[in-house]
Amino acid sequence: MDNEIKNVFFDIEMLRRRLIRPFFIELGLTVGQGQPRILKELRKHGTMNQKELADACLMDVTTMSRTLDRMEKDGLLKRENNPASRRSWNVLLTDCGHEKADEVIKIFNKVDDVIFKGFSEEEIKMLSSMTDKVENNLWEAIKNEEQK
Repeated sequence: MDNEIKNVFFDIEMLRRRLIRPFFIELGLTVGQGQPRILKELRKHGTMNQKELADACLMDVTTMSRTLDRMEKDGLLKRENNPASRRSWNVLLTDCGHEKADEVIKIFNKVDDVIFKGFSEEEIKMLSSMTDKVENNLWEAIKNEEQK
């Protein structure tokens, strides 16, 4: 496979991050720790336990825990005892967290508009189908490696 094709996902993601980073910094979020993604996932799913949230954000549990500590200190979310498990916490947005999450979603949507500018609906569907296949292949490989 051509090296350019092999690196295209990485290059696109780096450009996307370069575009999106200043908007999140302006919101007062720490981008490298996944705060925007955490806010987006909690806004989308509501209350989640830390493990579910870590999985949804593709983060390890330890990194997630440290990031949640900071976000809780900043008043964006709170953790409550999980009645289903005494060893885990449920994570939910505060009012301030809801407001920031709504802004985060607007930023993600604005960047999507830039990314898909000039694409037809058919092209977007085709690209989505192809990237879904790539994602599924990666998840399958990860699961196979974890079973070894």
